[in-house]
Amino acid sequence: MIARALALAAMLLALVGCIPEPDVEDRARTVVVATAFPPQSLDPAQGATGAGLPIIDQLYEQLLCFRSGTSKPEIEGELAQSWQISADGLRIDIVLKDGRVFADGTPVTAADVVWSLDRVRRLGLGSAYFLEWLERAEVTGERTLTLTLKRPHALALQLLAHPATSVISRKAALAGAGDADAEARLWLSSHSAGSGPYVLAEVRAGESVTLAANPRAAAPPRQFTRARFVALPDEGVRRLLLERGDIDLTVAVPAAFTERYRGLEGVAVTSIAGGPSQSFLTLNTRKGPLANVHLRRAIAHALDYEALRVQVLKGNAVQIAGYIPPGSTGFDPAEPPPQRDLAAARRELAAAGYKGEPVRLMVSMLGPVAEFIQSNLAGAGINVVIERRQPGAMVALAQAGEFDLIYDAWTLDSPEATAMLEALLSGRARANGTNVSGYADPQVDRWLLEAAATPSTEARAAILRRIDAKLRADRPLVMIFGANPIIAYRADLSGVSIDPYQSFALPLAGLTRKVPAR
Repeated sequence: MIARALALAAMLLALVGCIPEPDVEDRARTVVVATAFPPQSLDPAQGATGAGLPIIDQLYEQLLCFRSGTSKPEIEGELAQSWQISADGLRIDIVLKDGRVFADGTPVTAADVVWSLDRVRRLGLGSAYFLEWLERAEVTGERTLTLTLKRPHALALQLLAHPATSVISRKAALAGAGDADAEARLWLSSHSAGSGPYVLAEVRAGESVTLAANPRAAAPPRQFTRARFVALPDEGVRRLLLERGDIDLTVAVPAAFTERYRGLEGVAVTSIAGGPSQSFLTLNTRKGPLANVHLRRAIAHALDYEALRVQVLKGNAVQIAGYIPPGSTGFDPAEPPPQRDLAAARRELAAAGYKGEPVRLMVSMLGPVAEFIQSNLAGAGINVVIERRQPGAMVALAQAGEFDLIYDAWTLDSPEATAMLEALLSGRARANGTNVSGYADPQVDRWLLEAAATPSTEARAAILRRIDAKLRADRPLVMIFGANPIIAYRADLSGVSIDPYQSFALPLAGLTRKVPAR
């Protein structure tokens, strides 16, 4: 037992060593944020997901943004002064704000916006689905541009408020990349060329990302002229360092351990209800045992959703009846939550001809949720083997279809489910790597396009309910719960809040410290 404790202490000290020790003056101006994993890329066209999102959001601005402090989602201009949608919904004319500049001092122009949007589409990576609706972008003046749509899209303005559609300085990106990387794909993975409150100062691969204040930003940081994001996979280490004051804030708070953070000295916890982060099992519909729809249905029946929410997550989540999250268009609050039905699970297993073959559950970290899922499925007679993979390897295996089950999550990109369903479940999204289940149904694809083109909320809700019913029958994903976003932070910080429409966005530029750091 003593040897084990000493080994744990040594591991903690080694991980603490990953955080550079700044002098007192620097620490007073630096906010340190802990994440569970390092970002895969800091290029908006490549890495506008997962651990990269909170960092990219500090470096870049978009044409539009969500208005803060509103009970319903409202769009306002960030780089855009005004915009006008044509009567047929096929054209958006945009005027940029005057006097906005990038971090290098060059003006933000319509040509930069068009190049940025075109680049996302040309690269065709994960961010491309945010602009699937865009036919072309054209410069009409130094500060004016026109977007032509393939079809009317009710959520186009909301998607233009996401970091995937960030506006990049074409001049800075191409100058930094050189002729060998005309699209600046490699250079922008570890450099920035935006107009946000911070610029990229240093990247330590797999360890940390340091940002410095952008003095030319429209709203420069109030106090913290440096922001350091540190990747700490071990939850216990994050908690220890937060209590010690070595880190100021962590967004990687497992719902199951929230009360542990509330009990820490000098630490505050904030959360909002609603579950914008959807946790689910992705099932491989193209090959392996889960290509059989009966086995997929058996998994959905075998889970004890209520026990998971109450016993494991301690109530810090909402249950998801189907594929439409609470608050989204089409959600029916009167619908009862899902229930475990072992008899139905066993009927589906019999129909699948399942004989106990191993089903591999791939996770990025071990924890109580994965273990609960494994135990639940075992109770129904499904033999689940948990396989842990590093995030980068997990993404590669998922996109190659080398998995059976994945414990996964998706933070809503807009306040309704249409964009999420398009990314995760449309046949169109298989090419850009967001639809890793491989599911493709022509009727669902048509309905998704129809929903996106329908301006009437009631009519769109009816379409989404049809999609929901079809997905429940096919089960390419099993929606488990919607986690409440949780931030734990040093209690001497002021200004910590969670954006209800983009919970990945951290208000670092507006933070202040009540008293000097120790």
